[in-house]
Amino acid sequence: MMKQANRVKMVAVAALILLVAVAVSVPSVSSAQLKGEAFVIGYIGMVASPGTRPCMDIQKMAVEEINAMGGIMGRPVKYVVMDNKGDTSLSVEALRKLVIEDKAKFVSVEGRSEICLAVQEASGMLAKEYPHILVFNGPMGAELTARIIDQAPKYDHCFRDWDPEPAHYAQTKYFFCKTMPQYQKTKRIAFLWEDLAWTTEWRRGIGYINLPTWEKMAQECGLEVVYSKAVKPRGTMYLPILQDIKKANADLIFFISSWFTDTESFAKQWADSAARDIQVNLYGGVAQTRDFWRMTGGKGLGIISSFTDLDDVPLTPRTIPLVKKAQSRKIPMQIHVHIAYADIFHFKAAIEKAGGTADIKKLIKAMEDVETVYSLGKVKYETRKIKPFYHSRVRVDAANPYKTYPGYYLQLIVQFQKDGKIAYLHESCEENEPLVAKWVDPKRYRTPAELRK
Repeated sequence: MMKQANRVKMVAVAALILLVAVAVSVPSVSSAQLKGEAFVIGYIGMVASPGTRPCMDIQKMAVEEINAMGGIMGRPVKYVVMDNKGDTSLSVEALRKLVIEDKAKFVSVEGRSEICLAVQEASGMLAKEYPHILVFNGPMGAELTARIIDQAPKYDHCFRDWDPEPAHYAQTKYFFCKTMPQYQKTKRIAFLWEDLAWTTEWRRGIGYINLPTWEKMAQECGLEVVYSKAVKPRGTMYLPILQDIKKANADLIFFISSWFTDTESFAKQWADSAARDIQVNLYGGVAQTRDFWRMTGGKGLGIISSFTDLDDVPLTPRTIPLVKKAQSRKIPMQIHVHIAYADIFHFKAAIEKAGGTADIKKLIKAMEDVETVYSLGKVKYETRKIKPFYHSRVRVDAANPYKTYPGYYLQLIVQFQKDGKIAYLHESCEENEPLVAKWVDPKRYRTPAELRK
């Protein structure tokens, strides 16, 4: 009776909060060829978010492709999206509906650490009675995977498709020691930080594995830190900040941003400010796509960013075909969107290796064992129980975060130039090369002042 009451309550709550469910199963093969109960895959995120909606759209596309190829083990795949409207409590209710009502065996959560942590707690309480795999799509918060070790076996079913904060030291040290001083002629650097949980460890340092703050790392590379400020993800008035950065006589602004940061607003204000001749390097966000140029009205001229909306650079044989297919559907291809697409095929490989989803221990082991190739490299999960790397996507050596594993994550750094032209500045190294990335051609880079002439 208690279970039945809870079930009725969940249905009522789901209806009351108007969570949006979108079921997708559009196979090209005949329905007769797809037999048996559907494998259900769910996603919890904010439908209206320009950072999260593309993940949903690309996973829907992946499910359509799998169904068109005959499903998984001859069975159809059903895709269900739950709109959390950016709210933590709605995210928790969404998880409950997915695993109890929809019988989802795989659930992804949008990459905000605060939301992921809340959903993870609910997932841990439900997992014994309703076994499932929970995947965090894009967050870094160390707690998410540290919990898996500290509270084992409660969270053994949790995986992070991104890498934790320590995994970003190798690439960033290269920026500070090579890119900025050698190619951009930087001497004085200003830091802006998106003020969310994921930047905390870089601001404070990671004492338990002896990693410094990023400001200290920059100083160790010979840069002078002249300004540092944490800013709200959205709604920040940047003009006073830019004025202060100008007064500090910075050569370069390094904005540690994500898909939640209003980098388009920042770019517009920067271009009209006294700091407009100061170089800008963005860490992430919508500047990873061609839409950034349109969103800024061309005021992103001269900005440098990581970039994954690639339709003419074959990082892997799968890069260009996927991006072109996504562009035909108007899906902007930020880093986490590539990964969200890869997740669906990693789930497929895990189900096939485990022989289905009936045995959760086999399914967890399969998630650990399989390695899948995708548009930006390879997906493999760390199985060494080293915090906070365990069950995170492999990128660096967990025992030495300054050592990268070439081929697992390929990333280009670009500059937005005249008329929105994309100038590729960095390219990833080949296997066994010592650097994280190398400068393609120093002559491709132009200062913002030079580009405006």
